[in-house]
Amino acid sequence: MQYSRIVVVIIGLVFLVLGCGEDEAVTPEFDQPTGVGTLNISMNDFKFIPDKIRLSTGQKIRIVLSNQSTTHDHGFAVGYGLIKQGGSASGFQTDLFEGVEVTVIGPAKLVKTAKAVLTREGDGDVEDGGSSFTVIKGPSSQATIIEFVVPDTFGEFEFASFENVGKNYEGGMKGLINVFPKEASCPRNHYCD
Repeated sequence: MQYSRIVVVIIGLVFLVLGCGEDEAVTPEFDQPTGVGTLNISMNDFKFIPDKIRLSTGQKIRIVLSNQSTTHDHGFAVGYGLIKQGGSASGFQTDLFEGVEVTVIGPAKLVKTAKAVLTREGDGDVEDGGSSFTVIKGPSSQATIIEFVVPDTFGEFEFASFENVGKNYEGGMKGLINVFPKEASCPRNHYCD
């Protein structure tokens, strides 16, 4: 009897550990003919899904960004070294997209270029400058696509929304992108050229 209780507890713990796989980083789904990896990122009140992403330098990436909120604007910026203005989070000191050619397709309330090289196709305002390349989306059923090649800058980056005077960030609307050197992170069954 005691033995069966121990077995039940061990099996329960195994299922609990296996169920915690949600914390694993998401990798792009690659289209073999084009070599482009797609990541679907949903912005909800006040979280990103997924909130952990794994990329490799040199990958061609297409982020399909959607705002699932019915009432709030949400932004998408990637970098590290938090900037605070007036005590509120407002951007990143180091921008992943600095010097990177980025194409933004589809509706966006605002695209802040920072130091990215922007090609814009779609509705919405464009603002030159800023501390971080940022796409701000209002509530919408239409996705916005961000296309770029992952630069040769590897490490851990944060992605975040700084809308609502930094309250989105403070409320947990952030995630992590780990960028690895190309040869170090090409998992089996993934396109990494």
